[in-house]
Amino acid sequence: MAAGGRSLLLGPLLWLCARTVGAQTGKPVSIPPSQFWDGKDGPWSTFRIEVGSPPQQVRVLPGSDKSATWLVDAELCKNNKTLEEYDSCSEARGLVYRRNDSTTWNDVGNYELDTFLEQRVGLSGNALYGNDKITLGWSGDAGATVDNQSIAGFITDDFSLGSLSLSPRPTNFTDYNNPVPSLLENLRNMSEPIPSLSWSYAAGAYNLSPKVYGSLVIGGYDTSRFEPNNMTFPFGDDQSLSLQVAIQEITTNVTEDLLLSSGIVSYISTLVADVWLPIVVCQEFEKAFGLAWDNETQLYLLNDTLHKSLLEKNPEIRFKVGPQVSGGSITFNLPYWNFYHTATEDLGASGLFFPLKRAANDSQYVLGRTFLQSVYLSVDYERSTFNLSQALFPSSSSDTNITAVLPPLEKTTPGAGGGGNVSGKSGLSTGAIAGIAVGAGAVVAIVAVGAFLLYRRKQAKTKDPYELDGMDHLTAPAQEVDGGDRKYEIGPGLLHEFPGDMDPKAELPAGEKPVEADGTNHPIYEMPGEGKLVEMPGESRHSKTPSIPFFGLQNDELRGSQVAETRHGDEVVSPLSGHSSGTRSANLG
Repeated sequence: MAAGGRSLLLGPLLWLCARTVGAQTGKPVSIPPSQFWDGKDGPWSTFRIEVGSPPQQVRVLPGSDKSATWLVDAELCKNNKTLEEYDSCSEARGLVYRRNDSTTWNDVGNYELDTFLEQRVGLSGNALYGNDKITLGWSGDAGATVDNQSIAGFITDDFSLGSLSLSPRPTNFTDYNNPVPSLLENLRNMSEPIPSLSWSYAAGAYNLSPKVYGSLVIGGYDTSRFEPNNMTFPFGDDQSLSLQVAIQEITTNVTEDLLLSSGIVSYISTLVADVWLPIVVCQEFEKAFGLAWDNETQLYLLNDTLHKSLLEKNPEIRFKVGPQVSGGSITFNLPYWNFYHTATEDLGASGLFFPLKRAANDSQYVLGRTFLQSVYLSVDYERSTFNLSQALFPSSSSDTNITAVLPPLEKTTPGAGGGGNVSGKSGLSTGAIAGIAVGAGAVVAIVAVGAFLLYRRKQAKTKDPYELDGMDHLTAPAQEVDGGDRKYEIGPGLLHEFPGDMDPKAELPAGEKPVEADGTNHPIYEMPGEGKLVEMPGESRHSKTPSIPFFGLQNDELRGSQVAETRHGDEVVSPLSGHSSGTRSANLG
């Protein structure tokens, strides 16, 4: 077939292939930063979402292990006597949620907040739980809207800002037979789904000049925000403490003494602002940087003189971390700008504090958002792994590079009894199945039409005059239609062979003078004798994770199959990766 004809067939074929792959993989969601710096425990980059009907704008942090979205309830600011005071209170909390103004709010009841990790460091509270719709972004952002999401409207000063649910576990209020699907699970099952149950986060940098907002991507990561490495961390055994990391060593460039000399196990939380370390380690920080603990505020306060001195020294604190307290590790550099925060409360002339807290026991070792300013976090629930990378701080004019985290080809899911593992293929969403079916049917139709056109062209050629040249044309080298030997596949095991000549070639006995037809020399074209496989790439099909019961309340992790790495070209970009809560009023799957 002529080149033009092949192009006409190849164009629609490639388009359908792209559409079919897109139906399977989905698209990551990048939630825009609010472009505000919020919080009483240091200015933090928040993210914008809308809640309810009509939509109410709120600014939230990511909730790394939360099945419900937490919002500051409007009742918290009702004690303010004037409208101006109320508005000021609401603004300071990232805007409150007025549930009574939403026509889609559905009340469930009062329960304790799910603070399995946070309560270890003194953070807890109660909330009125219910369901309402959530939009990822504000009007004009074209973000996805998900109905009937679990929302906790809290009234507590322990948390100054709301948070967006990022755990795939469902919420159970009465029993385990009626779970409320999580935000991630609903996004995974939409007609235009996210590629996988995963997310990535960078806290941003308020103290840099210019400031750099945070980054939050669901179903993928932003390669412009981190330096790649090949270190992968498995989830912890306790589902409520999945993001477990071993701190092997802490050093600084202002002293040769180790700040932490023996390894400890810590936990990562996006809802805790500070870094919590053993008291003996905090005392090493005190000696290295001239810090003094204030018993009244329970903070390391920074006066102007000390702060100026540290700015001139520009110390760098290095955290060496790994999956275990010994063995493989990676070191992250945290400059001093990570460690001076401004509080909204009156802390003296400078208003600054060093975000280091004294842990009373090993259950309080936490790496909070202070750590995540210079460390990029990517979490993959389908492989039960996460990745930590040195953060980068591109300018606001730089383009993002959002990359999907694809699900594993096969999934190992927890058994019914919470013990062994059951291996099985991951399912596809309805939209993906429909897209594949339509695409496959269209591909077959295009190939059939192409074969028919080739057949007609071949028949027409056999009727042209040819000069016999005395050679055995039945054994002459065949000339392929396209001159190439690239193989293509439509489906496994389907051999597609173009029809051969219907009219046999005329051949005279060997050695006799050939009979000339018209004095011209026309080569005889023959279709390839072997059946070329017509084949679509078969390695890019990815399956979707199992349905909601996969995220049960058993003390099982969400275990994927063998840990896989997400790659960008030939370079390891970000090898990515549930929780069993204690007994609480609101049970979380």
